[in-house]
Amino acid sequence: MAKHWTLADMRVCNRARGMHWFDHGTMKFFASRVEPGVYQGPGGIFFVSSEQFVGSEVTLPRKYSVRRFNPRKCTVNTAGEFQEYAGKFAAREAAKRLARGG
Repeated sequence: MAKHWTLADMRVCNRARGMHWFDHGTMKFFASRVEPGVYQGPGGIFFVSSEQFVGSEVTLPRKYSVRRFNPRKCTVNTAGEFQEYAGKFAAREAAKRLARGG
C-alpha cells in the first residue's frame, strides 16, 4: 500500500533534501499559507497554498494555487497556473479532481 502523505511529512522530506519550500522565512516572504488537507490518488499528491502580494502602496487579494508534491524528489510544483483560483474552495476541488486523475 502506498504511503499516505501528510503536510508534516512533506515539510520534513522537503527540508531533508535541502529545499526550503515550507520554511518559515520562505512562507513569510511570499505571505504564503498552506490550506489543511492533502489530496492523494492515482493522479498524484496535491495540496492548496495561497499567497498575497503586500507592497508599500498596494495589497492585492489573496489567491490560491494547487500544488503537486513529488514524493521521490520531495519537491513542490504548481499544478496549473500560479494563483489560478480566487477562492480556496475552487482550488480544493481542483486538487481533489487532479488527485483522482482527472
